[in-house]
Amino acid sequence: MRLTDLLSRRRIVVPLPAATLEEGIRILVDACVADGRVADVARLQEAIRESWPEDTMSLGPHAWLPHFRTDAVPALVAALGIAGATIARGSEAAVRDTPDPRMVLLIVAPPGDNAAYLQTVAAFARALARPEVAAGLLAARSPTDVLALPELRSLELEGQLLVRDVMRAQVVALRPEETLEAAAGLLQRHGVEALPVVSETGAIMGLLSYRELLRHLVPGYVQRLAAGGAPPEPRVPLVRDVMARTVLCVSDDQTLADAAQLLAARDVERVPVVREGVLRGFVTRADLVRRLLAGR
Repeated sequence: MRLTDLLSRRRIVVPLPAATLEEGIRILVDACVADGRVADVARLQEAIRESWPEDTMSLGPHAWLPHFRTDAVPALVAALGIAGATIARGSEAAVRDTPDPRMVLLIVAPPGDNAAYLQTVAAFARALARPEVAAGLLAARSPTDVLALPELRSLELEGQLLVRDVMRAQVVALRPEETLEAAAGLLQRHGVEALPVVSETGAIMGLLSYRELLRHLVPGYVQRLAAGGAPPEPRVPLVRDVMARTVLCVSDDQTLADAAQLLAARDVERVPVVREGVLRGFVTRADLVRRLLAGR
């Protein structure tokens, strides 16, 4: 699918008669409604009121990207407006050091359509990062000019990406019989907050993080202080004694959209990637962002 297939003449407003982002959103929503792409106008307006202005970001210096998730639309819909002058995000934008964008790209998607949503955002971000595409759009004088722009027509929406396409295959893991001292050293050497614990076959058994280390070490440390610096217990604790046994993992055949949503919902930085329960690598939030914003 080409990037221009995501738009239609009725959902491209050139020139966009808006001085503020809020005005631009209202005009583009009206265009989506007129194009028959909105099933429940009142629900869409309510979703915008509830999310505004948090659900807005910028695509570089050229475009605002307001994006909303609501079942007011049956499928993802995108609309583009290009103004003759810069569009301010709000009253606070007057003190910005850099000029405001002239374009507004509105994306509205159903809550469950994560893959299409992320692919669309990533595709437009890559397109607008190309100077020739941004210049061609800003020079357009009509929707026909936009859809005929060769630099835009040549860009295609990527196929659905999977976790295996972005994961780091380097497998660093702990064994359950390792000492906590050795495990802490491995965490420090690799600069990570947590590592999975695996069996001889590579199956994930648990997870050890600094949280588990502190939970185990602090009580003993406090007890020794209270006892006047008594020597530590003779038994050396092992990883299996301390590790968390519930581990958040993703499968290597999950979509990037599902993985991104999971990491965001659980607010974690990195998770192990498994195939049939066996550790295959890791994926981080930074990996997901880089892949979504970079071309093949």
